[in-house]
Amino acid sequence: MSNRFFNILIPGIFIPLVLGSVYNYSQYAKNIMEAFDITKFSADIGFTLIIFFLGTGAAFFGRFVEMFPKRMAVVSTILFAIGVLLLSFATYTGFLPLYYIGCSFMGTGTGIGYTSPIKQLLSLSQNHKGFFSGLSICGFGLGKFVAAPMIERLLANFTLPAVFLLMGLIFSTVMSFSSWLYKPNPAYISTKYTAIPYKTLIKAKFLTKEYISIWFMFFINITCGLALISQEKMLFQNAGYTAIAVLMAATAIANVGGRFGMSTASDYIGRKGSYNIICTVGILGAFLCYTQNPVLLVGGILFCEFAYGGNFSVLPSLLAKQFGDSCLSTVHSMTLSGWGLAGITSVILANTFTGNTLYLILACLYLIGFLGFTICVRRQERFCRYEQGHSR
Repeated sequence: MSNRFFNILIPGIFIPLVLGSVYNYSQYAKNIMEAFDITKFSADIGFTLIIFFLGTGAAFFGRFVEMFPKRMAVVSTILFAIGVLLLSFATYTGFLPLYYIGCSFMGTGTGIGYTSPIKQLLSLSQNHKGFFSGLSICGFGLGKFVAAPMIERLLANFTLPAVFLLMGLIFSTVMSFSSWLYKPNPAYISTKYTAIPYKTLIKAKFLTKEYISIWFMFFINITCGLALISQEKMLFQNAGYTAIAVLMAATAIANVGGRFGMSTASDYIGRKGSYNIICTVGILGAFLCYTQNPVLLVGGILFCEFAYGGNFSVLPSLLAKQFGDSCLSTVHSMTLSGWGLAGITSVILANTFTGNTLYLILACLYLIGFLGFTICVRRQERFCRYEQGHSR
């Protein structure tokens, strides 16, 4: 009991930190193209599979995370390690289907591990749930930037199969130690006797206008964010900027600032109030990009990065406020299915529309999600009615 912070907080940060390295894909995308002699589109299918299986894996295994958080952290470690090692073997043999299979394993492991510590971190404080959930999700956002120099160094000194092999060994070691250290709070673990039945969840949670509007708003925000983030480097270059590394670092700061800043602020201004700010920042960001002014373009991208990060970090505490703690892992995991779907729709959106047309569409989508969320989601001072009755 005295080590609860140590046995929950440390694993809750380091497991997502490793999993966040999936966003380092762009660093070795060109190497993937050369290894298999394929186009960029064919290589990008791998990243799309990672995001898709991240969302669907989280949704499918959410109930298991609710009941067996430590066990599922171990499963996440195994699946993620297998995925990275399959990438090593695929690039060594030149067998493209195996590369796609490896990406699918990585995505599924990421989805499970991403959700596993969230509910347990919320158990550390009743008054600062946003802050503690923000630590985990901020860790996922930081993973890309912690892994970036390591991956660059490996790529400069080893072949691509060796790089993936070494990454798999390093990542599995960190995740294995974190999973061993992870000791969830028993009071926040559901059992087959205390877990809310699926039929009741569907009727009392998933089919309510509040949940549907939250899911839709989350899906729209991630779609818009990914559609813009995937083109950041090209947008900066087209605007005439040369200090790309500095600008990319600035976007990283904006993303992490949105994750940690908005999740912490939500403890004081409320979850719905935080999302009102997040959606408004996203709308403003899209319109700033629409101006095509180089300076305003940078500001617009930073705004969208801030909104993208904040969207992830406030979600768990918002769902806990609206639907209660007892089924949070299941509800949160199901909501992440929007992330998986956004991984596909954002690619279609970004490759179908360009320039001002894309920015205008993004602004309209942000606005639609914002209006639906504002109209349909009420402020909740208590858990839902079923939650109260179930806890008696």
